Amino acid sequence: MSGINNYRIDFIKRTKEILEGNFQSFEEKDREVTFLLNCLLGLIVTISENEKRRKKVFKDNIGNDFLALVPDKVGFVEKDQTDNDLTNSNLTVLNVKVGHKKDLRGKSELWLINKLRNGIAHQNIEGVNENDKWVGVRLWNTNNDSKKDFEILFMIEELKSLAIALSDKYLEVENA
Repeated sequence: MSGINNYRIDFIKRTKEILEGNFQSFEEKDREVTFLLNCLLGLIVTISENEKRRKKVFKDNIGNDFLALVPDKVGFVEKDQTDNDLTNSNLTVLNVKVGHKKDLRGKSELWLINKLRNGIAHQNIEGVNENDKWVGVRLWNTNNDSKKDFEILFMIEELKSLAIALSDKYLEVENA
């Protein structure tokens, strides 16, 4: 057994090790989604809390490499920029646009990580089943008005790939 010398790094390393080494045993027990959500939540909370303060690893906008980790089924709400005065009593409707995967390029990596973090932490999760087997999850975030502003559908392999890729990127920069 080994001690923890640098929690931020050691936790990510250990989580990556169990993702790569123990996944099959959870898969055999039909518990892989639970396992992946627990690992992903730990990774995302550790990463997002450290990145809020340091902005060292996930400081860029989403590029092609990061976008490749995102499932195709993703949507988010953006308010259109308007010249309307929100205090105008005649204004009753806000124009909003819905963005999809291709529109994520203008968003920051940390924005996406925080949306995932909030979805898992606030238990905005719905299981996706096929033939009576849990095969994925739908996650969403709600804004301060309790309206859904982000939603994403992960299949098992997409969850696993994201968790390992986030670990790799974090460790690569932190160990440099």
